[in-house]
Amino acid sequence: MFEEIVREVFADHDLLPSDVPRLDLYMDQVLTLFDEHLSDNKRSPDDKLMTKTMINNYSKEHLLMPVKGKKYTRQHIMQLLCIYQLKQGLLLSDIKALTARGEEIDFEQCYQKFLEIKEGLRQYIPDELAKAAGTVDLSDPQAVLSLCLSLTAMSTYMRRLCETVIDSLPDRKG
Repeated sequence: MFEEIVREVFADHDLLPSDVPRLDLYMDQVLTLFDEHLSDNKRSPDDKLMTKTMINNYSKEHLLMPVKGKKYTRQHIMQLLCIYQLKQGLLLSDIKALTARGEEIDFEQCYQKFLEIKEGLRQYIPDELAKAAGTVDLSDPQAVLSLCLSLTAMSTYMRRLCETVIDSLPDRKG
């Protein structure tokens, strides 16, 4: 049963660069794009992947390049995709350290490289999780708690690794 859950989680959907139109989009079109391509990744149908408020806050906090007029360019959308991925595990201040220099970063290239690495992780991690967790009795509350503690520890290691890399950026050093 745990192996089935792992397979399901690692079969998540991505919004591919080829799915992003080459023309500028209005806010509602951006939200529709995210929802159409990523809605299968929601924990519950009521969850919001991206909202107008989120995008406005990303702009206000300078995580997102300034928008000219009311349309979002392909670069904006790629930047939003990066922010969407990063916000799953990092603080907004850390995301800002990575994305604030929007004009200097090719977000499409970064996002494409991320998708390639992620695909490799999809091939590698499920087997490693199965080996590490063994057969977990999901009806045993103690086994479930131990498993979730272990998975949280792995998540914490990955977040701390990201934070250490971010803290080593030249403009972040004392």
